[in-house]
Amino acid sequence: MNMPEKMDNTQPPERMLRLQQAFAAHLRDPEHSPPPSGLEERRMAIYRRLFFGNLRNLMARNFPVLKRLLDENEWDQLIRQLMIEHRSTTPLFPEIGSELLDFIAGEGQSWLESRPWMAELIHWEYLETLARLHEAEVRLCEELPLARGQYAPVINPTMQMGRYRYPVHQIRPGFIPSAPLEQPINLLAFRRHDDQVGFERVNDIALRLLLLMQSNPGTSGLVLLQMLAKELSIEATEHTIESGWNLLQHLSQQGVIAPTLSA
Repeated sequence: MNMPEKMDNTQPPERMLRLQQAFAAHLRDPEHSPPPSGLEERRMAIYRRLFFGNLRNLMARNFPVLKRLLDENEWDQLIRQLMIEHRSTTPLFPEIGSELLDFIAGEGQSWLESRPWMAELIHWEYLETLARLHEAEVRLCEELPLARGQYAPVINPTMQMGRYRYPVHQIRPGFIPSAPLEQPINLLAFRRHDDQVGFERVNDIALRLLLLMQSNPGTSGLVLLQMLAKELSIEATEHTIESGWNLLQHLSQQGVIAPTLSA
């Protein structure tokens, strides 16, 4: 006697699956995808309004500058196109901004034809959101100690780094860049001890020093400056170390790094 095959309970029944697919397709693109048969139009209208409105408002909170740069019709068109053409992968609300970033880099590249700065602005605003919503606790800023060899600077755990061809930190309704910068800029976004998001523009040397901190945790500030000088083929004189220490002091005062006892 042949036993019946065990049912696969991981998949919904075929009819339910088709219903779910039709329902989702209609919410994404109601103009071209009819709703499932048998559902009341009044109820479908509520679902359509909630689904679009929630995503629209969520993206507006993640990208406030971009929202102000587009008129209402353009913003609605962007959100609708995102819903139709892009398939999100993250289930986390704090990371939903990454979906717009992926969309602009892929299916939505036509938006960049008249707005070549748009992709970098989206990236910058996404970094701000990551810094603001980061779960790590941020220590109160302190002065770096005088005993330079005994303390190791630690990067603010909420810090995000970006390198841009456009001055994305300055873009606003009154200023839209007409061309890329002659040299790319490095920008940091991080949350301070008071939960306010801070921003800092750093040069390539400061950025390299921060990267050295990331890859050499527990290393003293003095050793990090000596490593940086060696990379740059600069003699680690007293003057050079003093300049580097002033940079570390500035980064500490801004909340980018914090001093801790070296191991």
